[in-house]
Amino acid sequence: MKEPISVELLEKYLSGNCTAAETALVKKWYQSFEQVPDPVDTLNASEQELLKEKIYSAILSEIESANNKEERILVTGKPKMQTWYRWAAAAVAFIAVAGLFYFSTSKTSHTDSLKGTTDVVAITNNSDHIYKSILPDSSAVWLSPHARLTYPKVFGEKARMVSMAGECFFEVTKNPERPFIITSRSIITKVWGTSFLVRDNDKSTTADVSVVTGKVSVSIKSKNKVADDLLTVNKDEVMLYPSQKAVYLKDKHVLKPFETKGADAELKIWKHVNLNFDNKPLKDIVPVLNATFNVQIKVTDEKLNHYLLNADFSGLNLPDVLEALSKALNIDYAIKNNSIELNKPIN
Repeated sequence: MKEPISVELLEKYLSGNCTAAETALVKKWYQSFEQVPDPVDTLNASEQELLKEKIYSAILSEIESANNKEERILVTGKPKMQTWYRWAAAAVAFIAVAGLFYFSTSKTSHTDSLKGTTDVVAITNNSDHIYKSILPDSSAVWLSPHARLTYPKVFGEKARMVSMAGECFFEVTKNPERPFIITSRSIITKVWGTSFLVRDNDKSTTADVSVVTGKVSVSIKSKNKVADDLLTVNKDEVMLYPSQKAVYLKDKHVLKPFETKGADAELKIWKHVNLNFDNKPLKDIVPVLNATFNVQIKVTDEKLNHYLLNADFSGLNLPDVLEALSKALNIDYAIKNNSIELNKPIN
């Protein structure tokens, strides 16, 4: 039976401020569920390091279970998107995966050099729009309908770690000293300054990553990996460069690299373009957007075709253009399967 222990004592132990008696209490607590007679003195150096990792993980789990209070927030209806049009020294990532939630923890938080604080933010987009969010390092994330994203309120000193599911597009602020690491259900993707597409859906038998620019490393997600291993290149890791792709076969547990072509079409909606419209009707604007972003935008109300627009869309991707269009013309839009519908004016 696991003996009770106070959160305050665990935090004191982590900070190295325990007395000999208090340290003994922490070891006794660990023994209560690991059944190790002497967790330090009877082990060699490598075993002691492994034990330290176990104790540390157990302590973090105890602290999180005691401190984390979830506040679930769902994005429904038309989200209020933050307008950020320029990103200096940013890398781009499109992620397609499955499942998540939005919560915010409170009370005392603990900071881990890799994972950041135990205070966590999680977002679920339950609307039919693309929702934009800004991460603590100023990276931008666009969540497609039903997508979910989780990240710490403060990133760790060694890495910026997030987890996700559904479809998300990332513009990652470059920081070579703190790599950006994305975990999904099947794979782990490390961003070294690049633009790439990731797919990892529960209903699919494969997961894949396609690189457009820069460099990405991909590895199979494993429960046996130590956290610090995420910062190094492992033997099972596939390094990808432009026009390369890695496909993970879930049933065979195999990750294979391929040369690829035509990936640009899938990433076109996320590329920043320069478009200017001088008092143009919507019926003339839609064909331009369709051609520029390789999409199918439909106008559901004939009256909207005569709306006039005077706008500068320089440096915007399609989600930002749709948001600006919605505000400028007081119309709504919805993503329906593979098309985008422009709807009647918002009441």
